[in-house]
Amino acid sequence: MDAGDWISLGGGVVASAAAGIALWQAVLAKRSAASAGRQAVAAEQQVAIMARQLAHQVEDRDDAAGPRFEVLSAAITDDRDHRHVVDITVAQTLGGELASVSVSARQSDNVAVLLNPDSSGPVRWGVTAPGSTYKFRVLLTHNYVTPVNVVLDFDCTEANGERTWRRTLTATPKAFKSSWSRGFTFR
Repeated sequence: MDAGDWISLGGGVVASAAAGIALWQAVLAKRSAASAGRQAVAAEQQVAIMARQLAHQVEDRDDAAGPRFEVLSAAITDDRDHRHVVDITVAQTLGGELASVSVSARQSDNVAVLLNPDSSGPVRWGVTAPGSTYKFRVLLTHNYVTPVNVVLDFDCTEANGERTWRRTLTATPKAFKSSWSRGFTFR
């Protein structure tokens, strides 16, 4: 072999090596692209998780800023028509001023309806703030069984904003006590 053959053979070896290197780089580029795709998907999932966490934090803050109610008293008594009712006094204990509070009682085997002196349907408490109290009267079914649990649902709207809250409160009244005097007493 003369020098030209050796040069040609060397050029072929160099070309083959360059082709092998190019093929290897293509394989590495394909792997890198697949890895970048997986990283992009993982980053999108992480962003979605962070967005949900932020939404939950906002919900938790709004819920914490909302009103809280407490039963001050609850007693089974009778009304003028000698029907058994539960007189409940509720106070707003926490939260800001509310533009309106709509209260309804859940019906059950013991609870017939929340009596509304103004109309039928939920009782409108109106504007309220911590320290405000309201008296509710719930009509019991004729065959109620003690203990009675009266579940009240409060739908509240913020006074200086657009936030709303739904709160639930359970009142367990004391035993029956007649509120109507018969005109005589026993001694």
